[in-house]
Amino acid sequence: MSMRLCELTDEPDPKVWKKQDPQTRQRMKALQLAINYGMSVASLARGLNRHVLIASEIIDRHRRTYPRFWEWRTDMVHRAMLDRRITSAYSGWTLRISTSPNERSLYNFPMQSGGADMLRDATVRLCEAGIVPIMLVHDGILFEHGSLEQAEHAREIMRLSGRLVCDGLEIGVDADQIIRRGIDGHDGRFRDKRPVAEKMWDTIMSALRDIGAIKRGK
Repeated sequence: MSMRLCELTDEPDPKVWKKQDPQTRQRMKALQLAINYGMSVASLARGLNRHVLIASEIIDRHRRTYPRFWEWRTDMVHRAMLDRRITSAYSGWTLRISTSPNERSLYNFPMQSGGADMLRDATVRLCEAGIVPIMLVHDGILFEHGSLEQAEHAREIMRLSGRLVCDGLEIGVDADQIIRRGIDGHDGRFRDKRPVAEKMWDTIMSALRDIGAIKRGK
């Protein structure tokens, strides 16, 4: 489906959106959520900042281009409604359904349960390899590595978990988040580059300086 036709971007490479055009990346994220999780036309239009006719055309074109996906998604929800449960494909974890389930939650379940299985499997394997995570951050793992070789080993473990959960499909692991303390003056902290996140970080650091928790100039 042409993104140019959808009036979203002329650039086909998602890596370019992430590094050079975060607004386009956010639009694509809104589009992906809309397609996968049954977002309404009005909500998609707001998310993309486009007219409702454009949002409606995007969804209609996707439905006509990928009819098997739409049939699978509908059948999945109907089956879950009848069985009163839905189960993750990899671990068999089961969600029991209430008398009035939210269809969008059911649309969302395969992606979220697969992601949770992937994260859990990778965390266990990392611990077994002696690479103990500091914490889990939504769909990522924060750990402190002693060398780049250890970091690469961790990335291979995460790739393996992706293949296991996704039946052999190769899942990319973002290598840009490897931070080397002390190299090129980097302080070793992970930083979210979004403006709202940078503003929050600056506010937190300013408050810590004001109460004397850290020295000024840090």
